[in-house]
Amino acid sequence: MIEEVDMSSQSGEAPETEKKDDKILVKKWGKEAIDVGYTVLPKALLQGQARLKINATDLAVLIHLIEHWWRPDEMPWPKKARIAERLAVTPKTVQRSIARLEEEKLLKRVNRFANGRRVSNEYDLSPLVERVKAISLDMAKAKEEADQAKRKAVRPGTKKRAPVKA
Repeated sequence: MIEEVDMSSQSGEAPETEKKDDKILVKKWGKEAIDVGYTVLPKALLQGQARLKINATDLAVLIHLIEHWWRPDEMPWPKKARIAERLAVTPKTVQRSIARLEEEKLLKRVNRFANGRRVSNEYDLSPLVERVKAISLDMAKAKEEADQAKRKAVRPGTKKRAPVKA
């Protein structure tokens, strides 16, 4: 069984930014919802869905895989049946989505064995991470270009001043 990771500092107190973020989340979602946990998703994953060439079901499956990714060095390994139950779809639908995600090179399936028997696959999400990083860089570049264009529009025709003659 996998335990949830305690992200608080060693003193038992969360860093100041985590406390602030938690307060914001509680205001948005309510203490009851946040107390049972939450999953962080990069904005670029959601806004880059079309660029990743995934449909709504694929994204939902991916979000459930991410929800099971508790530690950076341990990839998730939920059962397809569990994801299917949570999404109210068949395990075959989840299997097809995972195959499409693998085809789009967003994840790699890794067989796992326990006591010589095959158990649920592990899902290596490192390809997704690299794709999301690329989308994030493009988003940052586009924002910077838009900011520069806005500055030019706000101050059109700004001329350099002529040097003062002595």
